[in-house]
Amino acid sequence: MSDSWHDEPGIHLPERVRDELERHLPAAIETARLELEPGDPREVLASLTALASRRGFEMPAGIGLDLDIEIMSEWPRDLFVKAFRAIWESFRYRRMPEVADFRAHIETDLTERHARLARLEGVRLRMETIRLRERWDTDSRERRRQTAAAGSPQQKSKSAPSSA
Repeated sequence: MSDSWHDEPGIHLPERVRDELERHLPAAIETARLELEPGDPREVLASLTALASRRGFEMPAGIGLDLDIEIMSEWPRDLFVKAFRAIWESFRYRRMPEVADFRAHIETDLTERHARLARLEGVRLRMETIRLRERWDTDSRERRRQTAAAGSPQQKSKSAPSSA
């Protein structure tokens, strides 16, 4: 639901929709964050080692391998598995696949997940802004009411000393 309202100015949202967003938005954000949880570097290393062994590729060494593992382990596990499987099934070059070869298989998925989290965070910020505006409007009305009450003729006559 929150994805479908993300472009709507919050001030124009029906109260019913705002209430629904308030209730369900935290869970949607948590789900989106979980879908971006990084994988396990040990699993990435084991996978690359298995691929190199199976195909007779020379494994990168040193910082090159470290960076490959660091980058690929930042991807969600399910997307790394998807990319690894695609490489395992279809990679035809006579060299060890590079990070970009793996990423090409998951680029769209990864971009969509990041965009979804960004949209949900945008909705959360708009909802927070609406709550703050409402509180500021209420505080402002209360201050005006108090100012008006302090300056009203009835108030002045009550506070003025009588000369009787």
